[in-house]
Amino acid sequence: MFGGGFFGGGGGFGGGGGMGDHGGGFFGGGLPGHFERQFTAFPVACAGKEDLERGNKIILPASALDHLARLNISYPMLFEVTNTATARRTHCGVQEFSAEEGMCYLPYWMMCNLLLQEGDLVKISNATLPKGTFVKLQPVSSDFLNIHNPRAVLENTLRNFATLTVNDCIVIDYNGRKYEIEIVETKPAQAISIIEADVNVDFAPPKDYKEAPRPPPQAAAPMAVEEEPEQIEPVVEEKGPKLFAGSGQRVDGKAIKASQASPHLGPAPPPSEEEAEKKLDLMMPWRKRLRNGIKWVNPPYGFNTGHMSAQKGAAPPPKPVEDLWGGSGKSLQ
Repeated sequence: MFGGGFFGGGGGFGGGGGMGDHGGGFFGGGLPGHFERQFTAFPVACAGKEDLERGNKIILPASALDHLARLNISYPMLFEVTNTATARRTHCGVQEFSAEEGMCYLPYWMMCNLLLQEGDLVKISNATLPKGTFVKLQPVSSDFLNIHNPRAVLENTLRNFATLTVNDCIVIDYNGRKYEIEIVETKPAQAISIIEADVNVDFAPPKDYKEAPRPPPQAAAPMAVEEEPEQIEPVVEEKGPKLFAGSGQRVDGKAIKASQASPHLGPAPPPSEEEAEKKLDLMMPWRKRLRNGIKWVNPPYGFNTGHMSAQKGAAPPPKPVEDLWGGSGKSLQ
């Protein structure tokens, strides 16, 4: 989330110091001199310039411009602003030279960084800063992360800035809210110029940002795989008359194997032995008949005693026929 450059190559951001951008002094030639004066500090709202709160440019009196012109100060004009009472300092550009004599108008957020009150004395001196190549920013509040497109917001806001100084806390006004951004690091120096400079911007996590605590790693316990019982779908019996519910039968009487495609249409149970015999008798009436009828009814069925089939192992000789009515009658007297 944080890291990576928002602004790559191709054009820088930041406005000029209000006087152009070219080398040499105001009248050309000569060594640049040193400008240092003290002014009474007031917020830009006192001069009716509330729009300057969106950047870090100040308003100086016209006499300061005359002095700077004689000193061959190079453009853009950059200044170091110091609170002599607390030794806190920052850097800025100049918007115009229209302030009352002896007065200096600063953005209110800059006065807060310098711990200045209205009417305090502030020292202004000219400065020469290198063009910046890198800056690291840190939002004070994590609410800044809720901005839809922070890159576009930063790029539009920093166009109103001439310099960036480490430990400064700049204010970005977006969508009716103010977001404080702290300057954590700048390269190649502690204070840089961002006028027409290609600057890579990196982000640090917001000061109140807290990552969610990670749960401690737990020893992986062997997972018991529970076998789910196979669910047997209940067979829904069809109600009502069944069409073509009969089954076929084989001629030889063997059972018919059920079809795998339609197991519910299997053969009927095999008939009992008696029923099978009756059906066979009806189908084959000659099965138990002898050709030309029965010739002999007494064993050995047409073979006399002494025949080879009447020897040992042959059928026993017939028993003599007893006369059931061979007795004689008796009188009761």
